Amino acid sequence: MPELPAVEPSIAKGRSARSDAVTAADVARRAGVSLATVSRVLNGSTRVDAQLCARVHDAVRELGFQPNIMAQALRRGNSNVVALIVGDVAQQHFSQLTVPLQAEFEAMRIELMLFNLGHVTDRLPDFLSRAVGMRMRGVVVAVSDALPAPSSRRLAELESQGMQVLSIGQDLTEFGVSSIVHEERAATRRAAEHLLSRGHRRIAYLGRIRGSAVGSARFHGTRDALVAAGVFDQDLVWDRAYRYEAGYGGIVDALERGLHFSAVQCGSDEIAMGVMAALRDRGLRVPQDISVVGFGNIPLAAYLRPALTTLGTHSDEAARRVCDWFRADNAAPHAATLLEIPRELILRES
Repeated sequence: MPELPAVEPSIAKGRSARSDAVTAADVARRAGVSLATVSRVLNGSTRVDAQLCARVHDAVRELGFQPNIMAQALRRGNSNVVALIVGDVAQQHFSQLTVPLQAEFEAMRIELMLFNLGHVTDRLPDFLSRAVGMRMRGVVVAVSDALPAPSSRRLAELESQGMQVLSIGQDLTEFGVSSIVHEERAATRRAAEHLLSRGHRRIAYLGRIRGSAVGSARFHGTRDALVAAGVFDQDLVWDRAYRYEAGYGGIVDALERGLHFSAVQCGSDEIAMGVMAALRDRGLRVPQDISVVGFGNIPLAAYLRPALTTLGTHSDEAARRVCDWFRADNAAPHAATLLEIPRELILRES
């Protein structure tokens, strides 16, 4: 049988070449535009005519073109990748932020790369070095743990080098880093004042305090209200991690020590769920015997029985604010800005 002649990929005939063989020049020829136009479209520029932009995207799909992100980064001096550094990916409020942020960034043609500190803030300098080595466009730090001053200053240095740097959840404006924070201290104060208005006087606080900038702010809000009412008791302050088992263990320990309390303000919804489980296992009813207030309004909170009263969060709003900040191209030197997103007390059954 005679050997069949080899078939060369032919862009001119409308046949797709292998994606690793297709170049931006091929896309330009297919779309009938200049190479510069293709580059602007692929880099997310809004200064390209909508019809030309559509032709470029059609050509990209038809040819199966895959841009070489690292090559683009070398040409531009930076990539279109933003690092999201979270304190603990296992905590639900970090995943609640990551999902809408990734969706918003995709719409802006920005790639999101996730780094997990796992509550070890000493790892941050290494992550920042990687971000520099990968020529990332920016860094978003979503960490509740108190950052060492050298790390915070390092973030400001990256900004002075042209990288966009933003903090979510922790105010780092004193170091020159723009920050988007949720209301913390004022929110727990309102929750404690609500409990006081319901007649509670033995109100406990259970949550992470030492080593956590956010956790400390939440505790201080509760303490502010209790001190003002003359009912603050240090024995009813229990410093525990943001985990179900920490909430459970904290309540078991308090009951075994014979401590008396009628309400618990928790530093997270996960802690609150552990608290509710421990109370039930010890034969106590929520809220008839002890009221419980969470923090964060994770999706499961509304489906517990009793449903969990909690302080809300607005992850979608935070993600939108982050993207607005990046759209403003805050890479140029500028004064650090602070934006606070309010929280509301969501009254349910607990």
